[in-house]
Amino acid sequence: RITQIEDRGAAVAWSPVASHADFIVLGAKDSAGIGFEDTGGDLELCDLNITCPDGSSPLPRIVGTVKTNSRFASIGWTPGSGAVAKSFPLGLVAGGMTDGTVHVWNPQAILNKQANSLVATIKKHSGGAIKALSFSTLSPNMLATGGSDGQVLITNLDNPSNPITTMPGTEPSKGPEVTKLAWNTQVAHIVAAAAGDGSVTIWDVNAKKPWCRVQAESSGIPISDLQWNPTQGLHLVTASGDDRNPLLKLWDLRASTTMPLATLSGHTQGILGLAWCPHDETLLMSCGKDNRTILWDLFSLQPIADIPNEEQEQQMPETVQKTPSDLFSAGGLSSSQQKRYDVQWSPLKRGVVSTCSFDRKVQAHSVIGLATKCGRPPKWLAPSSGVSCAFGAAVVSFSSIDKVVKLRTVVEEPELVKASNYFEAEMAQGETIQFCQSMADKARRKGDVSEAEMWGF
Repeated sequence: RITQIEDRGAAVAWSPVASHADFIVLGAKDSAGIGFEDTGGDLELCDLNITCPDGSSPLPRIVGTVKTNSRFASIGWTPGSGAVAKSFPLGLVAGGMTDGTVHVWNPQAILNKQANSLVATIKKHSGGAIKALSFSTLSPNMLATGGSDGQVLITNLDNPSNPITTMPGTEPSKGPEVTKLAWNTQVAHIVAAAAGDGSVTIWDVNAKKPWCRVQAESSGIPISDLQWNPTQGLHLVTASGDDRNPLLKLWDLRASTTMPLATLSGHTQGILGLAWCPHDETLLMSCGKDNRTILWDLFSLQPIADIPNEEQEQQMPETVQKTPSDLFSAGGLSSSQQKRYDVQWSPLKRGVVSTCSFDRKVQAHSVIGLATKCGRPPKWLAPSSGVSCAFGAAVVSFSSIDKVVKLRTVVEEPELVKASNYFEAEMAQGETIQFCQSMADKARRKGDVSEAEMWGF
């Protein structure tokens, strides 16, 4: 673990802005009140201070806070593009609230402690929490939202103060609760919507119709999360929250929409969240109700390692019969409360992930050491180019750009090469005495007596 924020039950989004790569935004998921009071929530901008120039331990600090009337169900952060990126240096933060509204904030204004940080409020959903929210990485001004009302809505934030919200299809997409949304990583107008009935609808926003429908789970079993492959636009992974069948399913939409390409089995209870590494498409993270946060190797389709919880080593052995009083001790409820419900890779900090747990902790972890347990370095540590030298001025090199191995000869001293070729030619003719006499005569003309004596020996 790199660092930790205490007493925060929150939805989390990483900063996509390179100048503030250590920043995250926290949207309170639980009430700030005591008991049954509901005093709304808070939007907090936090600097994790992962990059410490002096080598000290990182200490996170809250650098800006905004009070909200309702709590957060989801949150997202985009750098924006075009005029939005110029007007908002830190991009835009969008929050899906439990009352069905979507708020858009200016994080730069929050950082500067300005009062007018709220840019827009969108009230297009008919009610219920906005549990699914996603910004497109290819079209950063496009926002997809979905919630308990079963609707999927697309909002264009080219003009953030006057957002334009439309449906992905020609008719209202009301149906089961929308649990997750994910924009395609290769095609800007494709967005996937996971539903509470176990289906995934792939929407073509330009064509205003579904491109296909994947029945990932049996009817009535919700999909807890889904992600697109960072480099393959037709590869998708879905997670099941069902305790009876806690599987991750990999889909190749070119091959089938009914039969998964592969399944990952490792969790013993329902999966709550997953994240596909944006810097290495062979690495996947998942967290579940079984108190496990697993790093997967998609080459072998096997778990590499777990990110441990603080008290896992102190838990009571499974073979020991627990009494009711044990449930309220350190080995009982505390371990179950440490279950993580969210995991996310940093889009800029390679090998860094954030986790959120039910014991109100937000943590940042480095998984670089864990990733190497699969027997090869992560993709971002693999050399992108290399060179090796050999006798005879031979040089072999490779590059990740053209993916070609090149073999060439590099001549640094042309006179030495010329003399070497002359010597080899004379030796091949067998005229050793004549060669030595010619070299001795050349040395005498230069006035080098010792070299002339050596050749004339």
